[in-house]
Amino acid sequence: DLLAQPALASGLVAARQAISQGESVSEAFAAHGLATPVGVRLLVSGERSGDLAQVMGRIAGFYDAEVSRAVAWFSRLFEPVLMIVIGLSIGAIIILMYMPIFELAGSIQ
Repeated sequence: DLLAQPALASGLVAARQAISQGESVSEAFAAHGLATPVGVRLLVSGERSGDLAQVMGRIAGFYDAEVSRAVAWFSRLFEPVLMIVIGLSIGAIIILMYMPIFELAGSIQ
């Protein structure tokens, strides 16, 4: 869905035009920044072997694993940071709630 990925839309349109003009899929994807160097090498091997569909499936699996690793890394980093922020916020609220009580107790004596 091109609407879901507006950053890729112009590259996909340009790559489609290049492919329709006779350029190879790997060259078009590389020229328009739609694949990593590893992906481009896999596309070249798929084009040479004639098994582009299987290679595209392997590339999709590679990118899926890469995204999964990035999400796992981010969640491992984000959870402790979020807990610290929540803890500090709750601590500040508790201190702000008790400050007037301590001031009142101090003014009585």
